[in-house]
Amino acid sequence: MKTLAFATLVMFPLFAAAQAGPAPSAAPLQRDVRWIDAHDRSLVATQLLTRRGDGALVYRYDRQATPARRYHERMCELIGGAPAAGETVLGSADAAGSLACTLPAAAAGTPGVIVDGLFHPSPRPPANASAQAEDAARADASDDYAHAAAPGGAAPRGENFQAVGGAGYSSETGGTGSAKTSLDNDRCTIEQTTPVPAGGSEAVVLLVTCIEQRVRALPTYTRACMNTTCVTETGFIDVLDLSPPTR
Repeated sequence: MKTLAFATLVMFPLFAAAQAGPAPSAAPLQRDVRWIDAHDRSLVATQLLTRRGDGALVYRYDRQATPARRYHERMCELIGGAPAAGETVLGSADAAGSLACTLPAAAAGTPGVIVDGLFHPSPRPPANASAQAEDAARADASDDYAHAAAPGGAAPRGENFQAVGGAGYSSETGGTGSAKTSLDNDRCTIEQTTPVPAGGSEAVVLLVTCIEQRVRALPTYTRACMNTTCVTETGFIDVLDLSPPTR
């Protein structure tokens, strides 16, 4: 599969407000992301987030200023998608800057990892392919179908990276599709809901930003639900020490 070039994402240090407790806040929280566009220009976009009562951060594309919208659009364009409407929920401060994109209904979201401005598709099959096949068979017995793809691949220690998970839905009666992609037992998460029309299909890709300071395997999963029909795929990301050897 062809490797896709992505804009480079560097998260600035989090503001103190983001590190506070889970108390709800009416004032928007600001997160700056610096990225390199297609013309190799360094740009900065400020994302506006709100905090829910449970402490999760909520991002909405339609509430962003033009630079943040353009950043979101560019990231989604590179995977053949468009910014997802509605609320995208980030489950931790480490996940700030994460995004959701919608894809053509017939498309399948490809899982993987974005490192140093490049998208690397997952090189391994899902960790629980047989279990997912059983879940999919049960889903086929109803009017609703859901598909999940967990992030996988490798990422450098001590650097921000984006894990990419995919989900797809279809329904004879319509309803709501929902997806959650998680790293490290919910340390970095992103959630998105998508309306699905009767007889229709939808597909999404979830990009969750995270960082890990230790060399180890980070567990991942994506859970996708179409109404009450749900499937889960698990995987892992190898965190590697890529620093040059010392003499």
